[in-house]
Amino acid sequence: MKSVISLDEHQAPRALALDDPPLSAVTELSFNTQLLEHLLRHSVESVMITNASTNKIERVNQAFTDITGYLAEEVMGETPSIVQSSRHGREFYEQMWHQLAQTGSWSGQVWNRRKSGAVYLQWLTINTLTNPQGEVTHRVAIGHDLTGSSIDRNGHNLFTFNDALTQLGNRQLLTSRLDQALAEAERTGIDIGLMVLDIGRFRRINEQLGLTWGDDILRQQARTLQAVVDQADTLVRLQGDMFAILRHNRAQDSSLAHLADKLISIMAKPIVLADQSVVSLQPSIGIAVYPRDALDNAGLLQAAEHAHAMAKRAGRSRFQFVDQRLHDLHHRELLIEHSLHHVFNTLHGEGLSLAYQPQVRPSDGKVMALEALLRWQHPQLGALSPAEFIPVAEQSAQSVRLDRWVIEQACQQIARWQHHYQAVPVVSVNLSAQQFSEPDFADWLLACVKRAGISADKLKLEVTETTMMVHKQTCIKMLIRLRALGFSISLDDFGTGYSALACLHLYPLDELKIDRSFMVEASQNTRAFLLLKTIVGLVQELGLQLVVEGVEQQAQLDLLADFGSLTVQGYFYYRPLSVLELEPILALGASA
Repeated sequence: MKSVISLDEHQAPRALALDDPPLSAVTELSFNTQLLEHLLRHSVESVMITNASTNKIERVNQAFTDITGYLAEEVMGETPSIVQSSRHGREFYEQMWHQLAQTGSWSGQVWNRRKSGAVYLQWLTINTLTNPQGEVTHRVAIGHDLTGSSIDRNGHNLFTFNDALTQLGNRQLLTSRLDQALAEAERTGIDIGLMVLDIGRFRRINEQLGLTWGDDILRQQARTLQAVVDQADTLVRLQGDMFAILRHNRAQDSSLAHLADKLISIMAKPIVLADQSVVSLQPSIGIAVYPRDALDNAGLLQAAEHAHAMAKRAGRSRFQFVDQRLHDLHHRELLIEHSLHHVFNTLHGEGLSLAYQPQVRPSDGKVMALEALLRWQHPQLGALSPAEFIPVAEQSAQSVRLDRWVIEQACQQIARWQHHYQAVPVVSVNLSAQQFSEPDFADWLLACVKRAGISADKLKLEVTETTMMVHKQTCIKMLIRLRALGFSISLDDFGTGYSALACLHLYPLDELKIDRSFMVEASQNTRAFLLLKTIVGLVQELGLQLVVEGVEQQAQLDLLADFGSLTVQGYFYYRPLSVLELEPILALGASA
């Protein structure tokens, strides 16, 4: 397919950087403006350029108008949903956004709608453009109308549904047949079965025998599959050693299980190569069923792939139906990941808020500090626990942005409090491990507090024990600089798995926070209590401040009575409070 971006035809798709260079700054391109305009004007593919932060259309070409019927002025400022059909469910677009966020590109078949209302099939490729700082600024969608014509002006085929190596169908054929099967199933109420399978050990075969033998094995297995599946089934090669089988009828669990068992038995038989060497394989199969496991094209394929991954993890040479509970959890994580991406790229923190939990000195009940705790009211899932969405943010490389949003909000809130109250406690914020891979973090943080008009000593940075131990060298270096800038450093979650006791003297710390689980154990076990007492004594000898988390009962507080100067955090004194709920406490003159 033609593209306005020049790429080596053998390269895999990748995210494009604005210094790649960007379409929005064509003067930086290696080819001149006239050439770019010529390509846009005469390309047979439609081109749509959208602003990543607003998702609004900024430019389309003439081919877009020819294919959709919309003039450029009719779509400028609109979102791409103006051409969206109702053929795809929510899961399809969630998967698209997930892949865009992960890889910077997406391609596949999409049913879109012309201005006339007619629905047409399009092969769509979307790439992201980023600026030199790595921030996504634009998206470029290049589409080819598959229903209008599949032959170019010279009579050449522009699109094929065949896999060149095995002569089976390919992923595009599967997508097309799935669309047809789902439309039929919606009319007739029948079930549809989709299997995703691999032959197993294929990477090792390629490494040990070479790609030529690997290709030969793939062709043999393709012929084996063709001999087993029904003539009415759709058999395709997805990629590598991955195949898929779409069963339009007889898609009951028993029938699908029987076919899967037969496939595993046949495919696991030793293969004799031309040089008489013998290869044994370990196939795995994942099975999804419409409408039980998913309701649209992308969702059904995703469910089958998920079941396939489960079969592989369970030991291979087996088949696996979709575990709905795990599949729902996976889908929920994808939704959270996409929503986080949406929050930071379009709505700038919608649904996110901060609560603050006071840290109290037991001797007189004075509030010594406040910990900023992130809360998220998701538009679809409701109130989400940080224990659920923060790991998703970390896995999807969004924790840095999440941290910085929290810090900015906390700094601004401290400034507002200082305007109304004479004494405001220090506020602690949590830092993720990924933050220590950001070389600009210290400079950014200093600029952030200056913008808010507060001093660095009003902010305390909490780093978990796990982060400290896993990222030891980078952590020490970064924390030394942050402490030199005036920020205080707290070691959070102490006692949760990694023993940093022997390394405490190495870290530039001001405070140590003992995890809630440690406090619970100490209140129930004499040895745990003695260990807690020993740690408290050591921390005090090192001149560090001490915070004990999870104090919820008077009995727990009594255990700490002889431990000297310390601060406690927990429901015995305060739960996390909103800004409004904190006002009476701050008005009483709480001070750090």
